[in-house]
Amino acid sequence: MIGFFALIFNLFMSIFLLSSSYAFDKTQLTILLANEIKKSSINREVQISQIKFIGFEPQGSCIAENLKIREIKRPSSVEFTFNCGTRNYRAVANYEVLTTLYVTQRPMKRGETFEEKDLLEIKQPINRIPAGAITDKNLIIGKVVKRSLARGLIIKDDHLYEGIPVKRGSKVNVIIDTKTVTIMTEGVLKYDSVVGNNARILCIQTGKEIVGKLIDKDTARVSI
Repeated sequence: MIGFFALIFNLFMSIFLLSSSYAFDKTQLTILLANEIKKSSINREVQISQIKFIGFEPQGSCIAENLKIREIKRPSSVEFTFNCGTRNYRAVANYEVLTTLYVTQRPMKRGETFEEKDLLEIKQPINRIPAGAITDKNLIIGKVVKRSLARGLIIKDDHLYEGIPVKRGSKVNVIIDTKTVTIMTEGVLKYDSVVGNNARILCIQTGKEIVGKLIDKDTARVSI
C-alpha cells in the first residue's frame, strides 16, 4: 500500500515539474510591451508592473510577437493583443512612466564641485520623484556642494549652490559706483555668499559695512 502511494506521489510531482518547466515566461512580453507603449504615446521609458490575461494564458515557451495596443485605458493601464505560437491573446497591463534621477557615486564634501564621474544615473517612476530631485545632469555638473552628501543619495536642488560660493573672510575688490565717479577699494566678506547674490562686506579702508553684489568670486559692485 505504501508503495502505491509513493508511486502516485512521484507521478504527481513529475507532472507538476513538467508543467512548471513549460510555464509561459512573461519577460520577453514585458520588454516588447514597454517598447510599444514608449513608441505609441509617451515617448518615455516605462516599467511594467503587472500583466493579466483576458481568457486564455499562453503556455510553454512560445515567443510573443505582433503585439498591438488596443486601448490606453487610463494613464497607467493598457489593453493589448499579441500572437504566441498559432494563437492570438488579449491582456491588460499596469505600467509606470520612468524618469532619470542622479545619485552620488561617492561621498561628497561641502565645497567640492560635481563632475560627471561623481554621478550615477537611476530610473524612478515619475509619480515617486522626491521633491526637489534634479532630472537634468547639466544642472548638477560644475555646481558646488552646499553640505556633505553620503554615497547613493538622490541629488536635489538644495544640495547645491546656485552659483560659485565665496566664504566669509575672503578678500574682494569693491567697485563703488556713484553718479559722478567710480571708486575702487578692498573689503572682506562678513558672511558666506554666492556669486550673483548680494553680500555684506567690511570695507578695509573705512571700517564700515556695506552691501554689494558679488559679480565674481573676487569682485563686488556697490551702487550708490
